Amino acid sequence: MKKARLSTKQEKALLTDIVLNMGVAYIKRFTNKELNKFKNKPVVIPVGNYRFFIGPYEVKGIHKDCWEVTRDGQYIHNFLSKLNAMLYCIGCTRDQYQQSCEIKKWDSRLGNLTTDLVYYARHIKIEQGRGDIDKKEMFTNRYIDAKLQQEHAIINLQKTINSAKYNNFRNMNNETNRNEH
Repeated sequence: MKKARLSTKQEKALLTDIVLNMGVAYIKRFTNKELNKFKNKPVVIPVGNYRFFIGPYEVKGIHKDCWEVTRDGQYIHNFLSKLNAMLYCIGCTRDQYQQSCEIKKWDSRLGNLTTDLVYYARHIKIEQGRGDIDKKEMFTNRYIDAKLQQEHAIINLQKTINSAKYNNFRNMNNETNRNEH
């Protein structure tokens, strides 16, 4: 018995496309099924260098100082650091909402103060060039005030992060740290 052959190049191309699409669909289904296993667990799944899945959250690096967090495609916040974003997601996944809100609050405050400092520094230079001493002094005072608030925000954010690290990485599987004799 003779083997069946495809008669045209179009049929060969069509068959290749069908097989390729079936393979891609299988890989997509498998990947989604595996990711859904960890949907409600505080597991960090890296996807490349600038993207992570943590439970239902996705952390995407926009650039070095901007990490976008989304939950099921809904935008949540742009964090200043990867650590802040990851600890926020882990906290939310572990139902530690107060801690997560604190991280988000101080990160947002720090971002706003950083923007204010850039604005004030730019206007200090502009007013110095114009020779307007009163406005320069006003922007200098605002700059100093924002700098002091920034230091306060950094300290509070660092305390919150240290607390989150301690709470999240201690007793990961409900293990105790007691010495059993």
